[in-house]
Amino acid sequence: MKHLIYFLLFSTAVFSQNYHYAIDEAPVKTPETPVVNNQQEENDYFNAYLLPVTQKATLQQALDKYGSVRLEKGDYSGVDIVMKSNQKLYGHPSLNLFSNITIAAGSTGVVIEYLLPADKTITLQAGGVISNCTLKSIKWATLKATNATFENNSFINFGGPILVDCSQSGYFRNNKFIKHQSGGVATVLTMKGNSTTPSYGNVHLHTNFLTPHANTTEMDNLKSATFVGIDAEGWNLEGKGTFAMFKASNMGNVKITDLGGGNNYSAVRTGAFDIDAANVSILNKKLTTEFDVISARTNMTMIGAVGGYKRGSGTVTGYDLWGNVDTSNSIKYNGVEQTAAIGNSTVISNLSSSILGTKYTAWARPNWETLPDPLGANWRNDRNGKPDSTTYIQNLINNAGIAELPEGVFYISSTLKIPLDKLHGITGKGTGKTVIVGLKDDFPLISLTGGQDANFVLAHLTLQGGSTGVYSSQNYGTQHMAYVWLKYVVFRDQTNGIHLDKMMGFDNNFLDNISFVNCGKGFLQDPLAGGVSDNSSFVDKTMFYRSQFINCTTAVSMLATRADNLNAWVNCKFSGGQNALALASNNYPLVANSDFTGYTGNYTISSGEISLYSVNFSGNSNTKSTIKAITTFIEGCNFSDAAPIFSSVLYNPVYASILNSTITSNVTALAVDGDWNSKYSAIFMNNDFKSNSALSKLLVNVKEGVSTVIINTTSNPYPQFLVTQ
Repeated sequence: MKHLIYFLLFSTAVFSQNYHYAIDEAPVKTPETPVVNNQQEENDYFNAYLLPVTQKATLQQALDKYGSVRLEKGDYSGVDIVMKSNQKLYGHPSLNLFSNITIAAGSTGVVIEYLLPADKTITLQAGGVISNCTLKSIKWATLKATNATFENNSFINFGGPILVDCSQSGYFRNNKFIKHQSGGVATVLTMKGNSTTPSYGNVHLHTNFLTPHANTTEMDNLKSATFVGIDAEGWNLEGKGTFAMFKASNMGNVKITDLGGGNNYSAVRTGAFDIDAANVSILNKKLTTEFDVISARTNMTMIGAVGGYKRGSGTVTGYDLWGNVDTSNSIKYNGVEQTAAIGNSTVISNLSSSILGTKYTAWARPNWETLPDPLGANWRNDRNGKPDSTTYIQNLINNAGIAELPEGVFYISSTLKIPLDKLHGITGKGTGKTVIVGLKDDFPLISLTGGQDANFVLAHLTLQGGSTGVYSSQNYGTQHMAYVWLKYVVFRDQTNGIHLDKMMGFDNNFLDNISFVNCGKGFLQDPLAGGVSDNSSFVDKTMFYRSQFINCTTAVSMLATRADNLNAWVNCKFSGGQNALALASNNYPLVANSDFTGYTGNYTISSGEISLYSVNFSGNSNTKSTIKAITTFIEGCNFSDAAPIFSSVLYNPVYASILNSTITSNVTALAVDGDWNSKYSAIFMNNDFKSNSALSKLLVNVKEGVSTVIINTTSNPYPQFLVTQ
């Protein structure tokens, strides 16, 4: 009788959501209900008041009454709203069409997630300070703030122009812009401040400017601005602009890293940058044009870059400090190579002030929750004899588009097929509450079919067992994915969690709290050898955000044959396994504010190049070295393991740029990998080297194994990129 009651309740819930299937297609029994908790953000989402699309006209009243509102799948456009302190609005994982949003002056704690306000505006209202708000996964809106005052907010995975003009009044300080992508229109990023109430401390982490038709950026009168990772493609595409891609005037301190892209195919070519600032530092730059300009007054530091720049008009009063520019393996000050410690006290004072900067507060370390494990350790034995829900779920996908599963454990015997058309997918009731389990481990749980420049929906569930969690292959038709925004999925106990198998590409995606546990490979990019464009399986401008990789033999394998560009791991946890990142042919892969522990393979990270910002390594016992790469950029990191930090690379020299970091192991010698001993060159700037205290100075050059102290002043390392001021 108890099971009959559960079955009737379950059936009522299913039919109430307009799911239609024949009675013999329903599960044989009521699905088992997991008893573990969801993750906290999932609790916040599911505890919010559910406002049906049929009642969208009452959305403002619902926000004012309940404070926290979530939306079902559907079109909620036509209703403008005002968000106030501590109000939360959660869109459906498929994204809801939406209209204009105003965040009221003085608001704090506002949360807005997963909306599609196409060609609409999100306005930060002028007046009282707007603070500690989060806007995440907003697509094709314009964020606008005119003479507003806002600080300590997070704008995460924002697609569309960001236009901030505080040139008359107001300010913006210490805001995080994590994954901003925009293009196709003119001036996709405006940042203007004023001198009376200065703006500063804003950090842009992972920015993609995709073919803006005219000018791209306009920045003016900011005390500081930091950009970690910029990919700029085809700016001024239609020749309607005159500015350089990165146009900044009347600035204080500007920091830029991992700068790539190009505009050779634009109708009218302009420079990559035109910067007027007191101090500029650029780390890891491959983007260069003949039009790049730095003002005459600017103190310019450029490390690990290709190409120089021209000075603007006027008498040059700023200095040029170049480290390993155009693979020179040298440090140059005002064009002169420095082969010994600088003795000029004025020069030392000026350079020391710039290198040390001001000590600010590092970004907080992520608070990683223990991932839900709904089925426990004996799940493989427990699945024997369970009812098969394959047909039930597939019919939901076919008939409803998005299969919205209730709480329960759903066992399947063959792959579920999800079309790549932006309209299909699966959602559950949380990573601790809804589980899809393979009855055997010889098939992918989910296979993607068809699709060109399209995507699918997957959210709030655990995928366990099977050979693969999500499988993409041209065996199921031409596949090129873009703007895949997955959220809260845990892949458990699979050979591969996500497997991109010789399909076309995976471009501009956001994987939000997507985690991998006990997998052979968590995320696998498996391209065709030779890099044929139609099946190169390239991965571009994809971010793993707050992902956890737990006890996977290899957390991420991306051995590209057509180069990948500007992929990122932000606020991620890598724990346990042989290798964390196995990369090849990747341009500007970057890891930020993440931790690596418990790796026991040859290397924790192997890659052609890698950039690490505020990353910690501890408790690893690599047999060869922590990192094997040709080129490495490190800033604000901590390495506490005993293994050598770098290895030799067959047929290649090794280059390292290390800034503001603390390292326990030896940094002057490479671990010899096989019989090959690479030539090793490096720039060390303001580091604490526990095994090489003589090199714990403000500036050191290592040229093919020979170390030279350039500024013989004791270092004082602390992060200077991912900080709040």
